[in-house]
Amino acid sequence: MRDAGPTRRTVLTGLGALVAVGLGATACTSDDSSGPTPAQRKADDEIRERAKQASASLLDRYDAVIAAHPDLGGRLRPYADEVGLHLTAFGGTRTPPPVSTPPGESVPADPKAALADLASREQRGADGRLVDLPAATPELARVLASVSACQFVHAQNLGSAA
Repeated sequence: MRDAGPTRRTVLTGLGALVAVGLGATACTSDDSSGPTPAQRKADDEIRERAKQASASLLDRYDAVIAAHPDLGGRLRPYADEVGLHLTAFGGTRTPPPVSTPPGESVPADPKAALADLASREQRGADGRLVDLPAATPELARVLASVSACQFVHAQNLGSAA
């Protein structure tokens, strides 16, 4: 019996449509072949900074969950590694994992709740990258769309595991 979650084909079809719409929206806005204007470069810098901070925060959260639930480490490390690649794509660098979780950011004691929390954070990240698509130059929009699609898949996979 199949679970109630979306099929892989449905997720991939939706992601393909999402990326196509995002790229189509940005491709129509850039008629100037001389490169981005100062305003566009500034907008890209701001978008990159938001994405970089979000990726760093999510990576820290993965580290905190893995520290709190070492038995999930093998399952979560590939996701965390991909988030590290996102951080690099936005110009960030990996800092050493925090020794402890910041106050107010405790990891749920239940592993399923910790996975659900990560899924929710991944979904918010995917949504955040999509919000920035219209203001981004085409080159950055492609990166945003790719990262958003990746985070959406992470959210779906983690959510179905919770």
